[in-house]
Amino acid sequence: MGGAAARDRADVKVLLLSGGLDSTAIAAMTRPDHCLNIDYGQVAARAEERASRHIAGLLDLPFTSIQVPAGDVGGGLMTGAGEPAASPVAATAPEWWPFRNQLLITIAAAWGVVRGFDTVQVGTLVTDGDRHADGTRAFLDAVDHLLGLQEGHMRVDAPAATMTAVELLHSSGVSEAVLGWTHSCHRANSPCANCPGCIKRAETLESAGLLR
Repeated sequence: MGGAAARDRADVKVLLLSGGLDSTAIAAMTRPDHCLNIDYGQVAARAEERASRHIAGLLDLPFTSIQVPAGDVGGGLMTGAGEPAASPVAATAPEWWPFRNQLLITIAAAWGVVRGFDTVQVGTLVTDGDRHADGTRAFLDAVDHLLGLQEGHMRVDAPAATMTAVELLHSSGVSEAVLGWTHSCHRANSPCANCPGCIKRAETLESAGLLR
């Protein structure tokens, strides 16, 4: 939904849908007005787009995929480099991409504000701040305030910010059939099974009693 139809409703939300477990569960739980997938130069972009498109279709949610290449400013596993960027900041998390959430929220807000959306939904969990500063409540509050200061007064909503991944899966009611389409690999368009994304996905599904 967008344009004039969207402007007739209050708090019209666009969800950043990566095709991973968390954003998929939020899509099922909150039923956003639109799902947006962004190819920003990550190596698994093709698989993420394919997963997101199919998931949105299964959930009967409007979907758009856009390309905003930013690989030249990336770092770590998601660029395909195979090693963290040569930075002491990146050394603690091999998948670290500088300012990634800020970048994606900004792109989604820019895309949404001219199409009648009010809010960008993100899949941040209560545990995300343990690995990345842009997964903290302080970051979410700051970027929400920043967007609200600008034309369009967009906002940021993190409906799972007080939940763990397992709590989110249980609360969302998302089906195993939908979860089967998710893609979380940081290294490739086919799951590598040993990057942080693949490991987290397997551990989360097992803890939730969904891994067969």
